This record gives sequence, C-alpha cells and structure tokens, in this order.
Amino acid sequence: MRSIRIIGLALLAFMLFAMPVAAAEVRIAYANLQKALNECDAGKKAKDTLADEAKKLEEELNSKQEELKKMKDEIDKKGKVWNAETREAKEKDFKNKSQEFQKRFMQYGEDLNKRKQEIESKIIQGLRDTVEEIAKKKGYNYVFEKSVGGLLYAPADADLTPEVIKAFNAKKK
Repeated sequence: MRSIRIIGLALLAFMLFAMPVAAAEVRIAYANLQKALNECDAGKKAKDTLADEAKKLEEELNSKQEELKKMKDEIDKKGKVWNAETREAKEKDFKNKSQEFQKRFMQYGEDLNKRKQEIESKIIQGLRDTVEEIAKKKGYNYVFEKSVGGLLYAPADADLTPEVIKAFNAKKK
C-alpha cells in the first residue's frame, strides 16, 4: 500500500514539473504560396515573360497555319487542272507540312509548359525559403500552406502571405 502511495506521489510530482514544459506556447501561421507567386514582383515578371513568349510562338504558328491554308486553297482550286503527278506532289507536300505544323504546335505547348513549371518552381522555392526565415525570426513552430486546400480555416492575423511577398520582393531587388 505504501509503495502505491510513493509511486502515486512520484507520478504527481513528475506531472507538476512536466506541466510547464508541455504548456510551452505553440505558434502556428499559414501562407498562401500560390497567391504570393501571383502577386510578388518575380511572379508578375515571369507571367509577363511567358505571355510574351507565348505570343511570339502563336504568331509563328499563325503564319504557318496561313501558309497551309493557302496551299490547301491552291490544291482545291487548281487541283482539277493539274496532271495527276503534280496534284499528288502538291498533296504530299501539304500533308507533310500539316504534320510538321501539328508536331511543332504540340512541341511549343510542351516547351512553354515546361518553361513555366521551371520558372514557377524556382520562385516557389524562394518563397518557401522566405517563409522559413520569417518563421524562425518570429518564433513560429509551424507554418502551413493555405492554397493546397488542407487548411479550412485560420484567423487572418496568422496569415504571413503579405509579409512573405514583401520580404521576397525586398530580397530580389
């Protein structure tokens, strides 16, 4: 009976001394990296650069498409008066250029998407580094990502996004 009492008192003493450690303040914040990517200077510049590249590619593709349209119109209009050999050669040339156009169209889309992912991943990594710096400086234990969809609610005062954008822009200048 006495040993049970001693164990109980030891357990109570342990809990009393461990309580302040367990009650240490846990600081939690969140940041919306997608919003930060769209609003930071580097993200805006990247979006403009990609839009310019897409416009140039679109102009080039439109030029090739117009060329194909002219070839098709010529085949349709003059094909009946050409001899079989000429008509077959023109149709073969048109088919080859059409296939080349389709390949180029797909390749441009893939290249542009790849470039976008590369640029955005570099910026996102820089934003993550900035979040980590702010969290360490301000003593946050955890910082969650809001745009992923896992965070359903958080108070606005726990949002580090504006501070992350400001700090990231300052680092990039």
